[in-house]
Amino acid sequence: MSKLIFLVLTAVYAEACYWNAPCPYQLFGSKTPYDTVRGDIRDYAIPTNCQAVSIWTLNRHGNRNPGTSVTLGMKEVTNLKEEIIASYEAGNSQLCAQDIEDFKKWTWNNTLDTTTSYLTGVGYEELYDIGKRIREKYPHLMTGTADRFHFRPTNEQRTITSCAAFVHGLTDGISLNVTVESVRTRDDVIRPYENCDRYQQEVKGGPTLNYQLDSYFTSPNYVAIQNAVQYRLGLTSKLNSSDLFSIYELCRFYRSWGPTLKSPWCSVFTDEDLVIMEYYDDVRHYYRNGYGSWVNENLGRLPLKDLYDSFSNSVEGVGKKVTGYFTHDTMMEMVFCALGLYKDDPPLQALLMDGERSWRTSYIGAFSVNLVAVLNSCTDNNINPEYRVQIFINEKETPICPLKGCTWAEFQEKFKHFSQATLDFCSMSFVPEQENEASPNSAAPTKVFWNYW
Repeated sequence: MSKLIFLVLTAVYAEACYWNAPCPYQLFGSKTPYDTVRGDIRDYAIPTNCQAVSIWTLNRHGNRNPGTSVTLGMKEVTNLKEEIIASYEAGNSQLCAQDIEDFKKWTWNNTLDTTTSYLTGVGYEELYDIGKRIREKYPHLMTGTADRFHFRPTNEQRTITSCAAFVHGLTDGISLNVTVESVRTRDDVIRPYENCDRYQQEVKGGPTLNYQLDSYFTSPNYVAIQNAVQYRLGLTSKLNSSDLFSIYELCRFYRSWGPTLKSPWCSVFTDEDLVIMEYYDDVRHYYRNGYGSWVNENLGRLPLKDLYDSFSNSVEGVGKKVTGYFTHDTMMEMVFCALGLYKDDPPLQALLMDGERSWRTSYIGAFSVNLVAVLNSCTDNNINPEYRVQIFINEKETPICPLKGCTWAEFQEKFKHFSQATLDFCSMSFVPEQENEASPNSAAPTKVFWNYW
């Protein structure tokens, strides 16, 4: 009987190992691969008696290498690899044998030291495939002269190469020559926040964001994970909060580059741990890019002004067939705020995590997230032509405009006010109306424990 119990327990424990987990956790905030959350624009119907005449897209760059500070933190904690292995061999670790075997095989990618924030091969494929699917969905648009197409990235390697990948997918195998506009040192359409003093001082560098992040790293649940990982690995070296998050960065970056979407560094966490670790990006982005400040919503209006103007030109017969911009998660999330999407009540707080929250960067801030707007020209028995607009996010249907499309009048009602967008509010001398009213985001949040479970 005791032998049978041992075999059963061994089987149960083996099933809990990371290396052979049938459904490993897949949501990693802003470092989630696009294929994890995307739809497929080819699967959605074109409105009856309609044909697309113009497409406007806003895209985050694809999968990339970590930035300089994250790379340094990741490289520093890789020194724990040998101690993790030694702890297991001494009988002090709770990891599984194969997970330790995978640690032994794991090596640091030296190219990370010289290519920080660069687009990866995986990222190139993400954008290439998006362009390819759009080409296959709307092949009739892939004709004409270069002036009927417009593409522009921000002035970063990862967006420039993402743009090239998208154009490659859009034009691969067909006779279509297009050009990409030169990057701008200042781009108030797809990176206006870089030139907004109020954003740089009050939001990105402001006290509210810092308070929320400090609260996250000192929260009871984060400290509990820190202690649990320490115990699980059987380490004598004391892990601090930064060490723990650097291990998480090793987990989520390295897994995103492999075909199996796994990394031995992820084996140190349980799925419940990863749920909490994922929430860091949600909090950070909510206050840096989202509803945590009225400034973010106003910055998100600038690309939507370009969308409205672009489709208005097309209705007048002078628009582009395809317009594509390539930017960053900061811009994407600001646009979602301007559209009123993914808004939670009450606002997100570091110490109050709602498992049913709408603002979730794994879905709205993953690599290669995008907004695709399609202007369709429609006829009823070749009489009374009209226009309908469809809007997709990550190649999925959205509540902004249904699959049957917003009528042109409905689109104007939803988007015309964006045509008045400016950066006047960015001046520190500008007094917004919001400052005359009490704001739930301006007060220090009440300290309460997370209520996820």
